[in-house]
Parts: sequence; structure tokens; C-alpha cells
Amino acid sequence: MAHLVLTPAVTRHIETLAERAHAEPLTFHHIRRLHRRDVWPADVLARFQLDVPRGYHLRFSTAHYRPGWVCRHLTVRGEGRWPERQDVDQLMRLTGFRHPLEACVNWYDGDARRTVHVLEPLNGDFSPIWSS
Repeated sequence: MAHLVLTPAVTRHIETLAERAHAEPLTFHHIRRLHRRDVWPADVLARFQLDVPRGYHLRFSTAHYRPGWVCRHLTVRGEGRWPERQDVDQLMRLTGFRHPLEACVNWYDGDARRTVHVLEPLNGDFSPIWSS
């Protein structure tokens, strides 16, 4: 199975994506609208997504998932296959995650989408999600 290819250019694109997302956190109301429709407008997608070698599509954003609770959210989609665990770990590090996958809120979408989602609060406090 082919793994993620992290050339200096690809690494810089991923880091730039993360910097942009941290500089432009989505509001609570904006993220609720996006997730209700499960369709992101083209202008938002253009700022927060990236295709990387070996068939991965990334989406990375920071958002107020609860009022005052800002999280980073990484979505890694494989084309016709599940993302490799070590690739998800590398992408988490490059986008600023502080905790390992097991400590974060994570879930997946199956079938043809084959997508892994990872959510981590910027301040490290998971209590708002566990208490809901």
C-alpha cells in the first residue's frame, strides 16, 4: 500500500493550510450551518482543503464547536481506500494536534468516502464534548 508522500513542498502546503485555519476560525453559527447541510460553500472549501500525493484529500479548519470552545478538525479522505494510520498521525502533527488519535474525538464515514475525522480542542479541554 502506498503511503503519504511528504516532500518539502507538500509539507509547506499542509503547514500553510493549518496556519490559515488557525488564523480564520469559523464561528459557532457558521459551523452549525455547514454541518447541518453537510455541504461546504466553494469559497470555504477553497481555503480549507488540499489534495496531497497518494490519493488523500484533506480538510482542516478551526471552529467554535460550542460557544467559546474552539477545536481543530482534520478530515482525511482516501480515494477508494481508508487512510493509513501512520499517514493520519503525520497529518495530525503537521496541522498542530497535541494529542494522539486515541485521545481525540474521532469518527469515520464509510462506503466510498472512506474518511477519518479528528477533533481536538485548542485548549486541551475535552469536557464540553464529553458532557453533552
